[in-house]
Amino acid sequence: MKITSLQNSYIKYLNKLKENDFSKKEKKFLIEGFHLVNESKEYLSEILVLEYLDEYKDIKQIEVSKEILEKLSSGKSKARIIGICNYIDKKDIHSNILIYLNAIQDPGNVGTIFRTALAFSFFDILIDEKCAFKYNQKVIQSSQGAIFKENIVESNFNELLEFKNKGYKIIVTTLSDKSVYLENFNFDINDKYVIVFGNEGQGVSKEIINISDYQLKIKMNNIDSLNVAISAGIILNRINEKRTL
Repeated sequence: MKITSLQNSYIKYLNKLKENDFSKKEKKFLIEGFHLVNESKEYLSEILVLEYLDEYKDIKQIEVSKEILEKLSSGKSKARIIGICNYIDKKDIHSNILIYLNAIQDPGNVGTIFRTALAFSFFDILIDEKCAFKYNQKVIQSSQGAIFKENIVESNFNELLEFKNKGYKIIVTTLSDKSVYLENFNFDINDKYVIVFGNEGQGVSKEIINISDYQLKIKMNNIDSLNVAISAGIILNRINEKRTL
């Protein structure tokens, strides 16, 4: 039986999953589009479709109207499939190089950093409580499914201190006079680092700068700053090149 009413109780329930607090309570989130559905199968509980799809015969399917898909979609494009996913299991952190996101509030930036990190083989990402919600639909769309292949862990300043006490060196990205240009910084691939990227407007918080071991900046011309996701891409690519030499 096809669901066509926007007032259907289950559709209302799914729509509430777009609210951060309700998503956390239910430990479920929405995804949209065939690419993300294909990337998320380990965590997928069911899909909403316009009509039954043979290629997803192993997944529970609920047929709905186009209006319902549009209601549940977060993007401007018309979604033809919506997935309902369970929260992703957290894993132990073993990487020598961690990424820490400090109060990055734009969901597009957060998701893009997830995607970029995966491209350069960084799998452990810490995000603090001031960051955009990792299960926000725009974060997930921007990540292009990277969120399903990485270990993205909610964290805080005290946990960052714990990593420092375990021997991780804290690198912050700042534009201060104390910062070293990226090309002049000697990454030791045998060492352990946490690389911190900060808020779009304010940068990395002062309390994190105060415990940092190194400060980095990117040499640029004609402008004095870069989007945080772009900066992350440049820095992570540089480190990845060092690892693969």
